[in-house]
Amino acid sequence: MLKSLSEKIINKNQNKNSEEIRSYICAGCVFEGNIVISDGITRIDGEVYGNIKGEGGLLIGEKGWIKGDIEVKKVVVFGKVEGNITAEEVEVHSGSVIKGNVRTKVLYVEKGAQINGLFEMNPYEKDQISMSKIS
Repeated sequence: MLKSLSEKIINKNQNKNSEEIRSYICAGCVFEGNIVISDGITRIDGEVYGNIKGEGGLLIGEKGWIKGDIEVKKVVVFGKVEGNITAEEVEVHSGSVIKGNVRTKVLYVEKGAQINGLFEMNPYEKDQISMSKIS
């Protein structure tokens, strides 16, 4: 059974081993510009003014704030996002705020989260959709 990104992070933190978190912007830090994420997890507890894109996972901590679009494999939100999110999996936890559209295949929203935007689930290009006959 696959664990969610937040479960992996919590388990790693409990074991004092943050091997999967490869990049970290701490609380109090302000980053201006676009960020490209390779594999692994990037954790944001500070402020980012710019777009975030890549193949890795993104964890936005309770004090994290992003003003820009996000396009990554997985996103876990505990903080604030002002921009559109495109990801295979999105987790939005209690106390978090998203002001923007969310495009994903898998969505988890915890009670107490605020989302102001549109959702698009299972986004596929037209040529990727195959219809099968029902017998």
